[in-house]
Amino acid sequence: EMLVKKMELSVAEDILLALNEKPSEFLKDMRTFAAIKFFEIGKLSIGKAAELAEMSKLDFIELLSKQKISVYNYPPEELEEDLSNIQRARKT
Repeated sequence: EMLVKKMELSVAEDILLALNEKPSEFLKDMRTFAAIKFFEIGKLSIGKAAELAEMSKLDFIELLSKQKISVYNYPPEELEEDLSNIQRARKT
């Protein structure tokens, strides 16, 4: 079982208004942006970053490519494993 640390985030209401986002949307965006940045600077692996963003690895890789962020610091063994998983999934 995964241990989860609950945290609280206080944000001024006018920031949510400026972004035109509900608190739940804002939190989801914060998780996604943090995941992208932590991956980009090498603090999280692609798998852990996807987990932080609450996405599948494949969806996270797609998001990175849309953001023009290279996945090349993706460890070769992890890439091979993911590619073979994708190929297996396509055959079923």
